Amino acid sequence: MNDLPPGNNNPDSNVPGNPPPQPDWQRWELEHGFPQSGPELEPTPRPAPVDIETSRHLWWGVALIGAISALYSLWTLFGVREQFAQSLLDDLAAQNAAADMTVESTQSMVTVMLVITVFVVFGFGALFLFWVERMRTGKMWARMLLTVIGSFTVFTTLVDLFAIASSTGAMNIVMSVLGIGQGVLAAGAIYLMHRRESNEYFLASKKR
Repeated sequence: MNDLPPGNNNPDSNVPGNPPPQPDWQRWELEHGFPQSGPELEPTPRPAPVDIETSRHLWWGVALIGAISALYSLWTLFGVREQFAQSLLDDLAAQNAAADMTVESTQSMVTVMLVITVFVVFGFGALFLFWVERMRTGKMWARMLLTVIGSFTVFTTLVDLFAIASSTGAMNIVMSVLGIGQGVLAAGAIYLMHRRESNEYFLASKKR
């Protein structure tokens, strides 16, 4: 058996002055089962553990309740914008800073502020969900950031627990209960992010 690579069967190679045939190394490697060189494939990312997936879903619930609470507060403020504008105008007049402002112009200013706040709420919500997705991929900084935000949410929930008894009106009670639920979801999400399997996942992702 001939183990040498085949040459280039060119009849003109025997003519004096022509270069000698060169071995066809690529064909020889294919025939002898040598692996072909090519671009290195990226390592398959490690799937997130169940605790991280569950934590992500809990953070989605935290974001949803936060958006509902913020929009409800803005809607309530929009309903009393006339009274709010008049109160703001009275405060400015007491400080001799009202200038030529009228109730109508103050209401317009309040409306613009509310619209800007709506965009800010949705923008922060999108950014928050981005942090959640980064956490799911094993980013340590995202877990730390969510832990800080979640801890603040849990703290405000403790305040709501003492304030729910003094709440009046059905909607206020509902929003207080939603706030408590938001804190419970945040506490659960933080706990799941810091369990042993989750810590191993973050450490392994950090080494990649």
